[in-house]
Amino acid sequence: MAPVLSDQSEELKRRAADCLALARATSDPYTRLSLLTMAQRLHTMANGSAVEFASILRNFNDEQLMCPSDGKPVTQQQQQIQSKKDDETN
Repeated sequence: MAPVLSDQSEELKRRAADCLALARATSDPYTRLSLLTMAQRLHTMANGSAVEFASILRNFNDEQLMCPSDGKPVTQQQQQIQSKKDDETN
């Protein structure tokens, strides 16, 4: 299981480096701050232990699902494909 975690860690480090490169290239201060914050989080996740990694990843994902303006979870809708047979009977 260690190789999988190591691979994940290396991927997170690469993503953090990408965020830093993008932050250097942008002139928008808000975008730069967002990219630097993301790079910091990815770096923290990449360098944590297996237990910390799972916890940090879960917390990060939970934060991403929250709407920043009102703190309520984002709801998602799914479309269902109906067969033509169902359409003809309606």
